[in-house]
Amino acid sequence: MTEHEPVCVVTRITFAGWRSIPGAVLRFRRLRRIGRNEVAGLIDAHLRLRGGATLLFVSLWRDELSLLQFTTLEDHVDAVRWTIRNRGTVWSGVFRLDGTSSMSVPWLGTIEQWHPLATGTVERD
Repeated sequence: MTEHEPVCVVTRITFAGWRSIPGAVLRFRRLRRIGRNEVAGLIDAHLRLRGGATLLFVSLWRDELSLLQFTTLEDHVDAVRWTIRNRGTVWSGVFRLDGTSSMSVPWLGTIEQWHPLATGTVERD
């Protein structure tokens, strides 16, 4: 990943029960507000409530440096510790934006138009 490419982060947190969900939602909203105020590279962040006491966070960042600035904020570290104390199971992935569709208007970054992988190009040993 180069330092000036937009990145998307998807985080899935599952708790043993619904009791932890209100606290997690409040922490997400607070972190989103802090991120918007303190990290210039936060483009957007969303929360989805899923079945099984699961939250799904999706955030879009101007570049990897912006994401790193956010993850080192004390409030983010505190939220991670809270999740651990409440036995949240976490999966998180960071995805580099590789391209845009042919119908996309300029929005962020300098991403080339995305082209699907050619079908039928399987390598053989």
